[in-house]
Amino acid sequence: MGGIEIADVTVCTATIPTRIELLKRAVRSVENQTLKVKKHLIKLDVEKLGQPLVLDQIIKEAKTKYVAILDDDDEFLPNHIELLYKKIVETKADLVFPHFRYSNLSDAGHLERFRGLAWDNNNPHQVPVTWIAKRKTILEVGGFSGDFDVLSFEVDSQGNRIGNDFNLIKKLSKANKHITNIPEITWIYHVGHPSTLGMPIRW
Repeated sequence: MGGIEIADVTVCTATIPTRIELLKRAVRSVENQTLKVKKHLIKLDVEKLGQPLVLDQIIKEAKTKYVAILDDDDEFLPNHIELLYKKIVETKADLVFPHFRYSNLSDAGHLERFRGLAWDNNNPHQVPVTWIAKRKTILEVGGFSGDFDVLSFEVDSQGNRIGNDFNLIKKLSKANKHITNIPEITWIYHVGHPSTLGMPIRW
């Protein structure tokens, strides 16, 4: 990594009171990174604002050039930050996303059909929120909560809910931001527990 010891990255995690035990695993995965980050900001949604708004609050609080999002129920593999940071610095991209593996293969979902698909701003597809991006770029397009109804159940042509993460990716694509990916699997998508979909009415 050319002598870089600490990445100019803030990891952002929105969490809720019912997920404290899951959060501990996420925190450990940040601590175990081969390339350390400047800060891991965690905000507890005690007011039931919903994940999109809480994430935006965290991103605004961050002081680094880049932000990396980690849901409270998922975990980074040890090389997650190192690989994504290297890619985003080298390519000067606005957002870089990796591949992932499910904690239980029997629960693999619709996102599998996008594995290995080259990014095309004219045809954006769903990308799990576990990516790294320029903080300034995310704020420029209104973040996760801008123009998004946290209680929306709008679906795409395949019948999959358009969540705040996909809504943000679409805004970035429309703004012709530079999005790219790396082929490596760098995080674990944990399933097998109740999903809130980032909605404050689901917990």
